[in-house]
Amino acid sequence: MTYTDDRVTTESGLTDRVSLLQNAMHKLGADVIRLQTQLTEIATAAPPKQQERSSTSQFIFNLSREEYRGELAALVSWVNDFLMPVYAGPATRWCPSWWEHHEAVGRLHAVRLAYLELTDTAVSGPSGPGVWHRDHLDPALDRLFASDGPFADCLGPTGHHPRGV
Repeated sequence: MTYTDDRVTTESGLTDRVSLLQNAMHKLGADVIRLQTQLTEIATAAPPKQQERSSTSQFIFNLSREEYRGELAALVSWVNDFLMPVYAGPATRWCPSWWEHHEAVGRLHAVRLAYLELTDTAVSGPSGPGVWHRDHLDPALDRLFASDGPFADCLGPTGHHPRGV
């Protein structure tokens, strides 16, 4: 042990503080692994089969707990596989835990429902995709990134923070 190591271990309370910080880091690492596992389970859960859904899709907050989980899994896939790469890109500051913001889930689910309807030009006509961009996507993204929007506390260098914390 060097002189510096002897001094660090004998300073009043420093060893205890280092130990507390190490324990907190281990707990944080375990929490991150637990949350990643939960997200993976949600994202890989099979969404309800299309024929099992009613002819009119329900808004995500009106679903049962099991239906919600399946719909959230489908939403996570849609956002991660389509919306983010196409419309947000890697430079966008996006909350890494966006599914924990109820407002974001509601808005993104509404955008997805409108997407499913308006991008089928056989149903919505040739202007449907344009209407989807103008009336649904752009306002939703503006709100998500607004200074008082659901991601307002998450867009700094420290990442996700639940509202009010």
